[in-house]
Amino acid sequence: MSGDILSVRGLFKSFGSLMATFNLNMNVRPGEIHAIIGPNGAGKTTFISQLAGELKPDSGSIIFEGRDITAMPIYKRARAGLARSYQISSVFLEFTALMNVALAVQAQGGHSFRFWEAAAASNELNGPAKDALIAVGLEEHFDTPVSRMGHGERRQLELAMVIVNKPKLLLLDEPMAGMSPKENQAMTTLLASMKGKTTMVLIEHDMEAVFALADRISVLVYGAMIACGTPDEIRANKDVRAAYLGD
Repeated sequence: MSGDILSVRGLFKSFGSLMATFNLNMNVRPGEIHAIIGPNGAGKTTFISQLAGELKPDSGSIIFEGRDITAMPIYKRARAGLARSYQISSVFLEFTALMNVALAVQAQGGHSFRFWEAAAASNELNGPAKDALIAVGLEEHFDTPVSRMGHGERRQLELAMVIVNKPKLLLLDEPMAGMSPKENQAMTTLLASMKGKTTMVLIEHDMEAVFALADRISVLVYGAMIACGTPDEIRANKDVRAAYLGD
């Protein structure tokens, strides 16, 4: 479909006799939140890893903004505007929240960190970092060491680290994993505020959040897509209910 920011065609990935991705086709439209759901072992994270460039598909193609990125390395995908968050937070506990996000700016822009004191005072790094922290609701934690932050706040911090460089497509792998109900609601509200501004592919097991956020939902079972549609269409799909959602 013309105008898609991402188009996946005929993607296959196996590990020995295990078929993790089976002839997978999907398109993502600019500005939408496209959720991927399915039972454990359905191949969701394997699929995201192929989009991010961490796993090479056995066959098929990944087209990003009209360009074939199937064989493109991770760092080039990142510079092209494709960013990923992970199920488990990956932050520097001994640094402050601001330092963590400034490092993300540095990594994308290639600034020198040979002398941390000078870099820590750099408006070129700290300006965008502060803006990202404000955007995710952490404006009161610029100078808070990450070791003192709660799990939900660390997930917000990780999101700030991926949005600070203004990605064109954000891959979110279970951003609400391990969160309390209150933290979960805060993250849902945050992602909803980004809707239409940042295109997202979202993996999440919290169905309440998925149906509240997603413009479209793709359902994977044993590496194959069994349905794709709006939340209402997915709710009403008998195959999806039988395979995953239940009655």
